[in-house]
Amino acid sequence: MHVTTIDLVMLSGAFTELCTHWTGEPVRRQLAVTFNQANHLLGLADPTSQGVWIAGTVDLADDGEAVDTERAAHAVARFLTEHEALRARFQFDPQTSVPYADVFGPNQVRVTAEPRGDIGSADLATLLSARCRSGEVPGVFFGLLDSTLIVGFDHAHCDALTVDLALRRIRELYLDPESRRSPGERFFDRSELDGILSEKLAAAEGEHPRLPAWRRFFAATGNAIPTFPLPLGEIPPGGAPQCTRVVELLDDTAADALGRGAFAKILAQLAASIADQGGPQTLSTVIPVHTRGRSSSRWHQTAGWLVTNAPVRVRSGDTGGAQRALKSALGLAAVPLDHVLQRCQPAMTTADIFMVSYLDYRRLGDPLPGARHISNSTTTDSVQMWFSRHHDGLDLRIRYPDTTTANATVDALVLSLSERLRRYADAAHPATA
Repeated sequence: MHVTTIDLVMLSGAFTELCTHWTGEPVRRQLAVTFNQANHLLGLADPTSQGVWIAGTVDLADDGEAVDTERAAHAVARFLTEHEALRARFQFDPQTSVPYADVFGPNQVRVTAEPRGDIGSADLATLLSARCRSGEVPGVFFGLLDSTLIVGFDHAHCDALTVDLALRRIRELYLDPESRRSPGERFFDRSELDGILSEKLAAAEGEHPRLPAWRRFFAATGNAIPTFPLPLGEIPPGGAPQCTRVVELLDDTAADALGRGAFAKILAQLAASIADQGGPQTLSTVIPVHTRGRSSSRWHQTAGWLVTNAPVRVRSGDTGGAQRALKSALGLAAVPLDHVLQRCQPAMTTADIFMVSYLDYRRLGDPLPGARHISNSTTTDSVQMWFSRHHDGLDLRIRYPDTTTANATVDALVLSLSERLRRYADAAHPATA
């Protein structure tokens, strides 16, 4: 899986949209959404919002081999029957302004094929932006670009792992329409359980035993959600147009030399690279933590938004400390994020959160042909970093404001980090030199 953005991919060909329709009215109504979903649904109230969507591609057939359009439409329909999170319609309660979801039943799914002619990446971006906006129904998008399947979702529907899950399952159903593999449990059942936990914590007199660690984290960051610690230049109040770079940091052999606990080593070297550029000796940031659980969890194959955030502080070059910080983060992620923010009340000085993510796609299954995770390109006022380990090596996608200062900062940071990781890999496994 290669992680990129729509402005960095070149896609063109004959496009057939696999149009999704819900028939009738939702069978489950006014279901609780997660904290992260509610944040993304704020786009409903702003008609000028560019929206946030996530998309992906996978090849359904070998080069030159025709794809059976009806078979692909059937595979998409089967997939949607399995995952209620993707059949949700989002609305706001007129009295409380709290968002909620109505969900259509699995027998209310209809997918039809509509040829759209030849298109390119810009056309695809327009289609994704039109189909995958918060509040739009259905808010999901599927199509065939020659033999390549395109999937897209309003980010309020699901997280990044859902893209991989969708590509794998739809391709599996296309190749084997009789596949009967069981999906995960219903997403909104989990959302309800998470909501009940938040309500219990809010009503409790005492404090969650892990909340003091969150308080210490915010105390170390000036009682604020940490921001990117290097210069980014003058950024307008609404954010600057984003610039995105995708960099191969290590090939597969060199990435293997990082061994187990690769994320800790990456964080330690990232902290050192930031210090090299005049930043602090200790890196403070947040990381996404997926909450599906291990492969034995009944939520493991559930599409939806099953991710939270947790804090980490890592000293320059301190791999052992990074390992301890990541272990601690898993425990701190158990505290609902809305409860943390309500009790700790940290300041948020940027619209986007400085975040560092790591995902080893090899753990999700065999490599998928032509697999890409594609995000929209919008505006930003901070830096976000996605490290992805795949079957070809270790990549970094970094998103930041497109200013002269930020470009110079990112140039130096990426160069330093790349050199540091290469030296670390060479020292750990001299054969890679």
